[in-house]
Amino acid sequence: MSKFCASGHQMEESWEVCPYCQKTGYAVPQAPLPKTRIESDTGGASTAPTVGITRKTVLISDKRKSPVVGWLVAMNGDQKGEDFRVREGQNTLGTSLDAEIVLKDSTVSDKHASIRYKDGKFFLTDLDSTNGTYLNDGKETIAREELKDGDVVRVGEVTLKFKCL
Repeated sequence: MSKFCASGHQMEESWEVCPYCQKTGYAVPQAPLPKTRIESDTGGASTAPTVGITRKTVLISDKRKSPVVGWLVAMNGDQKGEDFRVREGQNTLGTSLDAEIVLKDSTVSDKHASIRYKDGKFFLTDLDSTNGTYLNDGKETIAREELKDGDVVRVGEVTLKFKCL
């Protein structure tokens, strides 16, 4: 489950002080309990009883999370200063609650754009958004462009700085 400081910055579970605003304490959003499954030492999920095999309960969400490969930081708007993790694979940006990067702005579409990381490269793709996706100081909307460390992405009126690991 994600941990946030009193100012709303997302923090690692082990951090006691927010590195962005230096505030202590945190707020944990109320959410339903995560789903679990029983896993045997053979690596597969199991529902049937087994004899002589060690079993443990594993959080499904922890098992499926891919590694963090970069992040975006909001440079303006209501979420200014908030950072968003970019994980390996596809990351959807938009206002939809099922997007990996949820932006709270009326100029952003439900599924506005995506960032895909594969084979050491990042690609920014517009998902037929209403207000377009822009890269750096570009005046024209992009369809699909390679994303580099330090690039500035604009979706609707929200500007995000991209950093890769």
